[in-house]
Amino acid sequence: MVADSIEKGTEHEDEYMISEKELLVYSIREAAANNLKRFAEEFGPEWAMQHLVPQVLDMVTNPHYLHRMMVLRAISLMAPVMGSEITCSKFLPVVAEASKDRVPNVKFNVAKLLQSLIPIVDQSCLVDLSEDPDVDVRYFANQALRSIDDAAAAQS
Repeated sequence: MVADSIEKGTEHEDEYMISEKELLVYSIREAAANNLKRFAEEFGPEWAMQHLVPQVLDMVTNPHYLHRMMVLRAISLMAPVMGSEITCSKFLPVVAEASKDRVPNVKFNVAKLLQSLIPIVDQSCLVDLSEDPDVDVRYFANQALRSIDDAAAAQS
């Protein structure tokens, strides 16, 4: 085991312990996001909207970027369970706001998330969002509409 070969009280031990703690924290966040999905599956979208979604979405303003990224991960897992209407009305505006984040890794995760939402979001929702007052919401809705059009053209 790597930990056994690291001399106690050295800089290497400190570095190893920090990386182990970071890995543990990531694992806990990932498990929490998976549990949110499981709760939504078990109790249904209406229950999740009442008991889970508001608290999750409130974390998007957390000063720590890893918490904001956890919100995006939770959205990616919950959206298929919650359905198109909730995804369009509750999740997409949060995702659009996260696209303005100052941390590049958050914005990168927004891009990945948007790709995964295309099959969930129906086209009429995207058309409505393409006329939203917020410029970023309009931009991402139009991007998703173009992706749907491109996929349809590739199939024909």
